[in-house]
Amino acid sequence: MRRITIIATALIVLGVAATAYAATQPYTGTVAFSNKKAGTAKKPNPVKYTLDLKAGPTTGGNRPPIQLDIKLRIYGLKVDGTHFPTCALSKIAAAHNDTVCPSKAKVASGYITSLLGSATDLTAAGAECDPALDVWNSGQGKLTFFFVTNAQHSCLGGALKTGATPPYPGTYKMQGKYFVSDVPVPKYIDFPVPGLVGSLKTEHLVFTTQAMGSGKNKHISQASVGCLNGKRPYQIITTQTNSPSGTPTSSSTISSKAPC
Repeated sequence: MRRITIIATALIVLGVAATAYAATQPYTGTVAFSNKKAGTAKKPNPVKYTLDLKAGPTTGGNRPPIQLDIKLRIYGLKVDGTHFPTCALSKIAAAHNDTVCPSKAKVASGYITSLLGSATDLTAAGAECDPALDVWNSGQGKLTFFFVTNAQHSCLGGALKTGATPPYPGTYKMQGKYFVSDVPVPKYIDFPVPGLVGSLKTEHLVFTTQAMGSGKNKHISQASVGCLNGKRPYQIITTQTNSPSGTPTSSSTISSKAPC
């Protein structure tokens, strides 16, 4: 009888905890652009943008969910990965570092803030893991993401260093007049240490632009080629889970418009 009572009590506690964790609020986020010039297909306007993503509040001090996928849709943005230096995912993976990449192949840099905690108890407290994040041009339609630790950005108090997690891929394409990128988060990123899983709190990335050549041979790596009624619509779409199995349990779609 005592054993049954203990098991029943444990199930009730776990049920309450799971319910509380599922009450996580949606992610919020913004995309901010360096200027408001619309540009055209014939006269593209170089533009930088900053992506900020933040987990909503959780109940009972629980960790945010596990991030599975981040999609971004931006109206009137065109990216050229063909005419600029590249760095292959395989090159970074072999070196366990991205210092082997040509500096002009970097298209974005920033950082994340996250918590690493028990993979089987998502309501347990986690330890800070806040590495820098580099993004590389790996050819037209291809991006490579890689975490780096340094004096400002560390993970597990310095226990996880650069190269502890492999690089991971992202893709992009044009859908009509929208630039669309998709970054699935691999299991080896979500589960960087046996028994621990990462919960994303924030992500901050600044995507830069550069030009090459002149006149008819001028190429711009990232440019605005138009706006919609004086605005630049965008969406940030995230998919996440609060289940160690990795089955998606929630999603967030952030829709907004930037001045243009």
